[in-house]
Amino acid sequence: MNTVSIDVLRASANGDLTGTLPSGLLVNNRAAGKGSYACITNHGAAGFDPDIGHAALVTNRAATLQNIVTLARTQGLSGINLDFEGLYPADRAAYSSFVADLAAQLHAIASKLILSVPPKQADTASNTWTWPYDFASIGQSADFIQVMTYDQHFTGSAPGPVAGIDWMQTVLQYATSVVPASKVLLGLPAYGYDWNRTANTGVSVAFKDMQTLIASTNAVPQWDTVNQSAHFNYVASDGSTHEVWYETSQGLQAKAQLANTLGLAGVSVWVLGSEDASFWTGISAALK
Repeated sequence: MNTVSIDVLRASANGDLTGTLPSGLLVNNRAAGKGSYACITNHGAAGFDPDIGHAALVTNRAATLQNIVTLARTQGLSGINLDFEGLYPADRAAYSSFVADLAAQLHAIASKLILSVPPKQADTASNTWTWPYDFASIGQSADFIQVMTYDQHFTGSAPGPVAGIDWMQTVLQYATSVVPASKVLLGLPAYGYDWNRTANTGVSVAFKDMQTLIASTNAVPQWDTVNQSAHFNYVASDGSTHEVWYETSQGLQAKAQLANTLGLAGVSVWVLGSEDASFWTGISAALK
């Protein structure tokens, strides 16, 4: 691991940034030779907020740019990780323009820009979640495009792999068709999902907690060769039936290997602190 993106900062509708970077972590990263990026999101009270995104990109664009660049300069950061999600489809051009200006201003102070973007298999206007991100345009400006190749299935969907390998490869093949592969980072999930089939709900489970869940439910994991993912079923104490999908060291090795196969810049992980040592065993085996 050579870079840490610190997810504590939020853009505001007025152009300000809220949150404080942990100074101790910055010092430790420098001492360990690891880069520090400030992750800036458009998170609001109820999650990613398109209104905050629009205000930052359009209404108070100049102030937002100035505050981000000032942060990078005064904190001596390696760069900025912009993670704006759930944007209005109409803000596609505004996002690309903002990214171009932000990248130019960061490069002027020897700082870099990582963009976290949703996975897509094509550039389709009907997909309002992914349409705001013009990969071909933003890929020209940013230093790295971190494709969030996870949540293929999520708490609001039917159960299934969080990041099936064939799905990941299709997403990454599209990304590298319009962005130089040397700029693309694939994403690996340090979590799985536990779907309550009775209540039609779901919750995330940290990678490091999965073995405890398996043991406590006497579940028998099954291996899905096609998706390179594991899954199991169990019945909870309240009688509800559950289906769980998660990553293993073996699957992570196969998925991280895509970075080599496709000539990518590397891999990224969401989220640090959710993993255990075996998580890194698979990744290290692929990237050694």
